[in-house]
Formats: sequence, structure tokens, C-alpha cells
Amino acid sequence: MMTRITTGEFQQRVQNIRAQMKKRNLEVFFIYSQKRGHVSYVSGYRPNYHTNSAVVVLPLDRDPILWVKFAFDVPRAKTISWISDIRPSKSESTAKMFAGCGDEIRALGLERSRIGVVASDLAIEEMGVTIFDALRASLPHAQFEPASDLLSDLRLIKSPAEVAALRDSAQLADRVAAALGKEIRPGQTEKLAAVRAAQTARLEGGECDVIISSDASRITYPPGDFEFRQGCVVNCEITVQLAGYWVQICRVFSLGAPGAGQKEVFEVAHGAYSAGVKASVSGARVSDVAEASSRVIGASGVKNLAEFGPGHGVGLDLPELYPIDPECKSTLAPGVILVVHPGIWVADKGAAFIGGPIVVTDGAPNHLDTPQAEIIEV
Repeated sequence: MMTRITTGEFQQRVQNIRAQMKKRNLEVFFIYSQKRGHVSYVSGYRPNYHTNSAVVVLPLDRDPILWVKFAFDVPRAKTISWISDIRPSKSESTAKMFAGCGDEIRALGLERSRIGVVASDLAIEEMGVTIFDALRASLPHAQFEPASDLLSDLRLIKSPAEVAALRDSAQLADRVAAALGKEIRPGQTEKLAAVRAAQTARLEGGECDVIISSDASRITYPPGDFEFRQGCVVNCEITVQLAGYWVQICRVFSLGAPGAGQKEVFEVAHGAYSAGVKASVSGARVSDVAEASSRVIGASGVKNLAEFGPGHGVGLDLPELYPIDPECKSTLAPGVILVVHPGIWVADKGAAFIGGPIVVTDGAPNHLDTPQAEIIEV
């Protein structure tokens, strides 16, 4: 599926980046991606092969240039990117691709410029020492400055088009959950149920991953050969990407009526989720969201429990800013997307992992999925 983002919006992103470049006295922006979304945010192109990567060189006052590592992917890049100057690397070596970018920067007369380097985010640093050394070797007189935070901050606030894309992804995740519910039956394996449910997303052009547990002792396991049995409670986390945008939802199913202990665990987790969502308002700190969820769990009186992380941001990548953490004191603003998904495990009672994506607004948070209100009995 093609991106919802228009050429005009991409161009506005470039203007926003350049405004920040000027504040930092940067003359060139060097953006590198392999699996993460920085190049995609600027260009619309995302590498889709396991060893693929790409670079956008964005001078302060010249048109951007997109380098694609593999020449065979240039035709696809030209169909999905608004950038007109798209070039294949002359080598499968990322270091040599960087050297080629350095040659062009010199040709532009910017070999002594201040260059902002973008190659990391919340989850991963994609530019290793070897390839960064290749960049420095190709431009020995340039001054390099870390600038990943600049782009991460701009990506944090989602545009209306991005919110719409994330809503599409979340609604697809809902359909995957519905398909999964139909696959949960006695004798069926976790693995086969997850594969069949994920096919729902793939048939619509998306990607999907399912973490599923038919036993509370395996709440974060990948699907296995364990068979569903009557009376089991199934926790799952469904991750979906559609048109470049990722979401997660968490659901709880029961094969038959759940027991009283499991119902209690679900109600505590659901209360923590609801409190986290309610706290996700413009002007609040991210730590307020984490603390709101934790207070509900702490006040429940449930003993011998293990508490799972309450969530994180999401968008072109998973995860993104912000991590929902008591130590994160950043302030929420309209357009921030959070996946609120607290989870708990209680010895001898069960487990519950609940949640989905919301948009922070000036009013009440806006759900992108259809939130779960009770255990889904199948």
C-alpha cells in the first residue's frame, strides 16, 4: 500500500528540518537508515530488503539527494519517493556508498561544512563505527554533529495524515484480533492460529507479528506448538504495519468462561489501562501516565504479581518516543501517539495484557483501535 503522505507534506517536513538546521548552524543533514524510519520520514522510501539501506543528503539550500544501496530497487524508489534525484550506490558496501555521498558533498563545495548526522533513535543505533569512519574519511575537513534528536523531535508530533494512517493500521490490527479469536479452539496450536490470523494483515498489504500465550506462565513467548485447551486464557500482542505505520494492540481471550481469579486480574489490568489513557492528556508528563497505571495496580491489593511495561510511542517505527516510564518527564502535546498497554501476571490466578494506540489531543485522548472492555470469550 502506498503512503498517505503527500509531496506537500514531505516538503513541509524538509522546511521544518532546515529551520532546525539553521538554529544549530548545520549546512548539511546526512540521514541514514537500514531498518528504522528516518529516511522514510524525509523521502517516502524505505529499504525493504534485509541488507538494504539508504541515505538522504539534505543541504541547507539545495535539493535533497536519495541514495539507494541496491540499483535493482531504484525503480521502486522512484515510484514511492517525492525526491527527484535518486541514485544507486556503486557498491553493496555501505562504507563505499558513504564514500560516494562524500564525493557529492565535496562536489557541492560543502567539504568543510558542519554536517548533522542522523542514524539512531529510541531503539537502535544503525550507524556503526566502521561505516561512520568511512564517512569521516571521505570528508576529512567536515565537522560532524549528532543530530538524531532533531529529527526524532520533529517526528514526535503526528500530522493528520499520519494519524489517519495509524488509524488504518489499528483497525487492521482489530481485524487480525477478530481472526485470531476464530482460530482459538481446542486442539489448535498457538503457532497455526497466529499464522492464520497474521495472514489477514498480509492479504491487505500489511505486515504482522503475533506474540501469544495460552498459559499465564508464557505471557511473552512467541507462538509455539502448545495446543489450546478448554478453559485456557489466551493473552496476545498483535503488531501491525500498514503503509509504513506501526501499531500494537493487546487482547485477552478465554476458551470458555474465565475463572474468578482471571476475571480479577483482567479488571486490575483494564483499570490500569483506563487510568493510563485518562492521564494521557496534553500538558501532562509521560511519567504521569506510567504512575497512573501503577497506582491502580498497587491499590488493587493483588499479591504476588509481576507488572509489565505500560507502553511506548509508535509511528514509522516501533517503538518511538516516548517510553511510558516513571523516569520520563517529557511533556505530552497534541499529536503524540502512545500505545498504552499495561500487563500483569499473578501467581495462581492468571495474566492480562491489555491496550492499544491513542492520540493525545487538547481534550480526551482519541482511541485508534476498538478498546477491549472485557475478556473475549470464544
